[in-house]
Amino acid sequence: MARRTLNVVDVTEILVHWHAGRSLSEIAESLGVN
Repeated sequence: MARRTLNVVDVTEILVHWHAGRSLSEIAESLGVN
């Protein structure tokens, strides 16, 4: 598994998606993370 550095914008985007009720796989896909 490759590591990827997350910046504040990524964390904010993850929280927005998660709060909207999206699954972790949907969030990962939208961010381009495997």
